[in-house]
Amino acid sequence: MSIILLLQATLFTVYSQATTSTWTGTAKQEATTYSYTVKINNVSRDSIFGTTTSKSNEFYSETKFKGIVQDNNFLINETELVKTNYKGAGSVCLMKLNLKRNNGKLQGSFTSSNKDIKDCGSGTISLSIVKEKQATQLPKEEPRIVTPEQSTKKEIEIVRPTEKKNIEQSIAAPAQISNQRKMEKRDIDLLNTFHFTEDSVMIKIYDNGVIDGDIISLIINGSIVFDKVKLTASPLTYALKSNNTRQFQIECYADNLGEIPPNTGLITISSASKTSEVLFSSDLKKSAAIKVVLKNFH
Repeated sequence: MSIILLLQATLFTVYSQATTSTWTGTAKQEATTYSYTVKINNVSRDSIFGTTTSKSNEFYSETKFKGIVQDNNFLINETELVKTNYKGAGSVCLMKLNLKRNNGKLQGSFTSSNKDIKDCGSGTISLSIVKEKQATQLPKEEPRIVTPEQSTKKEIEIVRPTEKKNIEQSIAAPAQISNQRKMEKRDIDLLNTFHFTEDSVMIKIYDNGVIDGDIISLIINGSIVFDKVKLTASPLTYALKSNNTRQFQIECYADNLGEIPPNTGLITISSASKTSEVLFSSDLKKSAAIKVVLKNFH
């Protein structure tokens, strides 16, 4: 009985530390100090996944990471460079972080995880939590469903943060007219196909890094749903429902490259039973896309 209780206590400690959250602060390497952010987007048992951003007056980079949480210890490995303004992108160092949590602080050290790049160095990191919520937290209300056929009449719900509180607002969905503007033909980079047992899902699209003026047009099954809309930390929200079709191709068409090329963001697809997400990157020659397959109840 004591072994079971010890195991339950250990699991509770791990899960209580592994939450979706954003941590921001500084990284120091010798005489150089720059701002550093860790954003935990997904939690699976003791594993965490998300993005990091490094920024100074003249440098910016964004990476994907995966890590492990053991009690108060966060072991994080940057795995992939997503965006940077550094011309020698192949020489950007990916880092390994060994951090310890103490209340609202994450502090520790970093070393380089690049085996083929010399002189990446090491240093210290000190971060403070910005916001935190339980990874299993579900919305209290179901989102209003807006189908592509109804988007000329319905409204899309959107949340815009203010200094004092978050206020729910709504914006009218862009009109779908028969003579939509002619889109330049681009290659399609199909990132993934997501399958859901439900007949409806909610799509949300964010600029998940530094807000740098990325503008996209969202195309679903060949029709423009959002036309030249700026990505922000507040999501663009759209709902898919299985009516005449249960398969949807969702394309993120870059209308510009923002201040920090390429045009990037985060797409989440949520149903009653699960949430999937994918980071996308589009430019003026190719459009990132995903496919969503819903269950056909007809």
